[in-house]
Amino acid sequence: MLTPESIFRIVLPIKTVSEANCRWHYMKKHTFHKKQKEIIALVANQFPTDPPLHIKLTRIAPGTLDKHDNLPCSMKYVYDAICGVITPGLRPGFADDNELISVSYDQSRGKLGEYSVMIEFFKP
Repeated sequence: MLTPESIFRIVLPIKTVSEANCRWHYMKKHTFHKKQKEIIALVANQFPTDPPLHIKLTRIAPGTLDKHDNLPCSMKYVYDAICGVITPGLRPGFADDNELISVSYDQSRGKLGEYSVMIEFFKP
């Protein structure tokens, strides 16, 4: 069986946390999400922009999250920022509603205190 090769891969120093379990002040959340989006924007010109695409987001952190609820929730703003680049012209938060773009989530353990997100693009 052939495995798909990624057409683009990058690891970014983005910290993700479970949004479901946070009790942050709304301005702290806003600042946290804004920083995630700014890091994506720095490298956005390198992303492939010709759907159909499959995006695999891998959270690298010292601990793991529940893979069914908390992991996708922690990557929401990262995924929104990526889709905003791939499908320009749509309001933020609406660009991810594209049937030609699919996403999967994974996680792996990293060193203590180091957080990052690996973004991989595949052609289905």
